[in-house]
Amino acid sequence: YYLLTHSILLVLLISAYTYIPILFRCTMQGVFQRLYCGLAVVAVVIVTVKAEPSGPYKNIQHATYSDKELDASDRQLDVVWPVGAAGQKFPFIGFAHGFTDSGYSSYKDLFDDLASWGYVIGVALGCKEGCISDCKNEFLDPPCFGHYYKQQLRVIDWSKTDAASKLPINLTCGAGVAGHSMGGQATLFSAAYNASTQNIKAAAMLHAFTHTYPAITDVPFLTFTGTEDTTAPPEMAQKIFDATGASKIRGIINKIGANHHEPSSQYNPKMGLYTVVSKRTTCACSDPMVVLCTLISYARTIIVFFGHSIVQFLRLSY
Repeated sequence: YYLLTHSILLVLLISAYTYIPILFRCTMQGVFQRLYCGLAVVAVVIVTVKAEPSGPYKNIQHATYSDKELDASDRQLDVVWPVGAAGQKFPFIGFAHGFTDSGYSSYKDLFDDLASWGYVIGVALGCKEGCISDCKNEFLDPPCFGHYYKQQLRVIDWSKTDAASKLPINLTCGAGVAGHSMGGQATLFSAAYNASTQNIKAAAMLHAFTHTYPAITDVPFLTFTGTEDTTAPPEMAQKIFDATGASKIRGIINKIGANHHEPSSQYNPKMGLYTVVSKRTTCACSDPMVVLCTLISYARTIIVFFGHSIVQFLRLSY
């Protein structure tokens, strides 16, 4: 089994070399766990070669709401959602924007792609240069971002209020969290400190800027970076990934040539898709053994990483 699995992987990687330069390492013991690792590599190959960046939902809507509980710098939030069948509802992602960034105006392409895969996205517009109502500083970080993650958590709480009742939000699935730059740090803090209280199911840090590295212990997560990111260099993502006690189900993606603005002004069309991979915690919102899965409409392929496997993405060019 060991030789067969690795021979198949070698052939796949060589044949796909022109399209997807990839370095993949699995830290596993036992024949069956190695087999799971091999299946994960095959899934990554299939997704990278065949997946369409956008999902099956093409009618995307967005609106701006107000919430008096948000930071005084701007008490509004943007919400983006797909239009599905009558009565259809979708999981919720609480997003946190980066320094000087905003909501839909800064991340239109990313949000549209996320929504196209069947998600409702909410993002607070305040704290662009730091929070006013709750200013806390973190060492070496821009001032007043230490409690910025609470805005992300408030957006999740808002999604459960009457103000959001007409939106197609599935409240039974828990929530995902994602964020860019300082919002990546906010996402790290939200997942590390509030996973159980907020029923957070998965996290994606997009080029997170941080000098503080609490372990995300109970939530599957992906952390994204790029070889040309000089604002939040890959070392930051690596420290998030390497934090002692971090979830066994985690990944780090270091895109060759990507800079700090990969999620926003220099958007990578596949970033939404790969963020979705971290959010599909249970395909049907029920099976606890499935921790990362996504349905790819073009290839009709489901990626499944089993809960007792340890899968580590070291570098992926996509």
